[in-house]
Amino acid sequence: METATTTSATVAQLSPTTHPRFSGMSHVSLPCRDVEESKIFYAQVMGGELVHTISGFVEFRLEDIVIGLSEQADGGSGRDAEYPHYAFYIDGPNFELMKNLLDRYSVPNHPYRRDATALIYFRDPSGNLFELYCDTGYEGISSLALAPRRGGKPIDFGGLNYQWNSKNAALGPKQEFHRPRFTAFAHASLYCRDFEQAKRFFTKVIGGELIHDVNDGGTGFAEVRVAGVIIGFTDRPGSTTKRGGEYPHYAFFIEPQDFLPMVAWLRQNGVTTSEPWTRDGIKGLLYFRDPAGNLFEMYCPKLKEAATFVRGAKQGGSYEIDFAGLNYEWNG
Repeated sequence: METATTTSATVAQLSPTTHPRFSGMSHVSLPCRDVEESKIFYAQVMGGELVHTISGFVEFRLEDIVIGLSEQADGGSGRDAEYPHYAFYIDGPNFELMKNLLDRYSVPNHPYRRDATALIYFRDPSGNLFELYCDTGYEGISSLALAPRRGGKPIDFGGLNYQWNSKNAALGPKQEFHRPRFTAFAHASLYCRDFEQAKRFFTKVIGGELIHDVNDGGTGFAEVRVAGVIIGFTDRPGSTTKRGGEYPHYAFFIEPQDFLPMVAWLRQNGVTTSEPWTRDGIKGLLYFRDPAGNLFEMYCPKLKEAATFVRGAKQGGSYEIDFAGLNYEWNG
């Protein structure tokens, strides 16, 4: 088996002449306060399919993305912050159903409108902030409050936190009702320390297409499209993955032929990365952070080179990821 040192030497010999690309969004993994409570919430309220469970960690498929949940004390969206948050597309009829479902399960929520788009903010029981995004077909849009930047009142993000009675939710009323369905994952909107730096990083290094860029006088907000998914970033109040934390993190798929070139590309562009590693000798994995500290993962489900990668300590190998060591000062 190859060691981390020899793998790094192999990567160092690569000099990508074209920008390697991610191929899609694999998963978003979030911290949760109580895994059993989260299992009820993500099944009954979010409508997810449980696809993986081990002690202290579960994964749910919600339409085209997997949401992972790891039990830990903190690390999610800040109590009063808008960032980070995670958004799903939803159509008009399902928007109304979801609004009613959140009320049914006593989940505080804030429906509002921005121009012709209807939106809802709400949190899971651990405080992770979600947004529903409906840009067509909601007949009740005129009844919704205006967005703050469209003349409406500020959103009370602190008021969306709650103590959820999952026992009552699990019992639930017995009558049948239509459950809403999301359409697709829409975006992850993240906090960044330096707005202009983040634009350079996500376009030049990550390869995103800048599709939205505004500055409201004191803060900025931009969005890039990466591998078909939108990543937003802003220097408005928010938080990143904790310095030594693993959650939240955001994982991209990458094709086998792009895996090692992407490792080389990131390192050539001043990004500190983990070693390429594996859990099983089949999947190729890599962690890295953006300059603000948000944690990302690169994931290739089947990579022949993974047979030579170091194996993670939790899988019986020797490799312990130094998450704090992935923080760096970027000069790009």
